[in-house]
Amino acid sequence: MTLILSIFALLLGPLIYVAGQTNRIAQRIFNALIVLAIGVIVFVHIIPDAYEHAGSLAIIVAVLGIAFPVVLEHLFRTAADTAHLLIVVLAALGLLLHAIIDGIALLPASGSSLAHAIILHRIPVGMAIWWSVKPNLGTAAAVGVFAAIIVATSIGYFVGEAALQIAEARSIALLQAFVSGSLIHVGIFGIKHAH
Repeated sequence: MTLILSIFALLLGPLIYVAGQTNRIAQRIFNALIVLAIGVIVFVHIIPDAYEHAGSLAIIVAVLGIAFPVVLEHLFRTAADTAHLLIVVLAALGLLLHAIIDGIALLPASGSSLAHAIILHRIPVGMAIWWSVKPNLGTAAAVGVFAAIIVATSIGYFVGEAALQIAEARSIALLQAFVSGSLIHVGIFGIKHAH
C-alpha cells in the first residue's frame, strides 16, 4: 500500500503545480515550495546519507557538483542552455538513485513513520520534476522521468535488501553528492538564468 500511495503522491505534484499556475500568488508559493523541496531533499536526505557512507569526501564532491554547471557555462558560454539541460539530466539520474532508496524505505520493515515521510515528500518532488523537466525537455520527457522514477521506486521496494547493498556503496553515495550539488545550483539559479 505504501508503494501505491508514494506513486499517487508523486503524480499529484504536477497537478498541484499546474493548478497553481493560473494564480500568480499561488505560482510564487508553489515555486518557492519547489525550491524549498529541493533544499530539503538535498540537505536532509541526500547529503547526510552520502556523508554517512562516504565521509567528508561527499561534501567536497557536492561542492564540485555545485561548481560543475558554472564551469560548463564558462567553457561553453554560447551553449549555456545546453549545459543546464545536462544538469537536469544529471539531476534526473540522481532522483532515480534516490527513488530506489525511497522504495527500500517504503518497506514495512523500515517503519511506518519513515514511509509516511517518503510519501509526503513525493508531492514536492513531483512538482519539482514537472517544473524543471517539462519546460526544457517537453511533456514526453517529463512523463518519461515520472515513469522511470516509479520503476526505480518499485525496484527498490521489490528488490529490497539487495538494492540496499547497492544504495550503500560509496560510489553511489559520491554520485548522489555530486548530483545534489547540481540540484543546489538548479534550485538557486533556476534552469535558465544569467549570472
